[in-house]
Amino acid sequence: MEFSVMTYNVKLGLESDLETVAGIIGEADVVAVQEVGNDWIEGVPGRHTQELSRLSGLGHFRFASALGVRKGTDPVEIKPAPTAEEKPGYGVALLSRFPMGPWTRHRLPKRKDEQRCILSATVVTPKGPVSVLVTHLSVNPIDRAAQVPALLRHAQTQASPLLLLGDLNADVDDEALRQLSPFLTNAAGDVPMPTYPADDPEFAIDHIYVSKEIEVVAPAMPLPFMGSDHLPVMAKVSL
Repeated sequence: MEFSVMTYNVKLGLESDLETVAGIIGEADVVAVQEVGNDWIEGVPGRHTQELSRLSGLGHFRFASALGVRKGTDPVEIKPAPTAEEKPGYGVALLSRFPMGPWTRHRLPKRKDEQRCILSATVVTPKGPVSVLVTHLSVNPIDRAAQVPALLRHAQTQASPLLLLGDLNADVDDEALRQLSPFLTNAAGDVPMPTYPADDPEFAIDHIYVSKEIEVVAPAMPLPFMGSDHLPVMAKVSL
């Protein structure tokens, strides 16, 4: 069975709008989204993930907050979100054409940068369940060096087959990211195409990783859609 997988940092829809973003993610069957809000203080009001699901036709979704707002602060003070459903909340999401099973949120280590998290979910395809991890790693190398081992440890506890999707804020040769390669394969191959910034891409930081049980039918490639400051990346895979 073949299906398409995408990862996309949508920047709260600020570079376009949610209708444009939904039109892009609707091209895939399983989509990881970063920088989405749940009544967040920036971007359009409302629950972005629910609206993207409605507009894209990807009828199953999960959202996990990494950040929230400390009540009563002026100017607004950002804090780590105590729960995945935090509102206002800012984080990552997973949308799917297939039903979803159990899901959880896990905080990643925080050193100098803002709080980051992993959304772990099960997508139930017609050929069986697939574990999916969605994340947005830190741009700070100190934080990222702590986050990648934690991400890998979590990935190794998940049932196979496994997809790891997200804005990892590093290329495949990053010292931290290289730790993933013995366990997972980058669906773009050894030299992924750049995805950021979208108007003149220089850096390949948005990635799709797969476990050995998943065959890459069409390698991960950036798509020329300007709905955000990142390009979306899509691959076709087979179980």
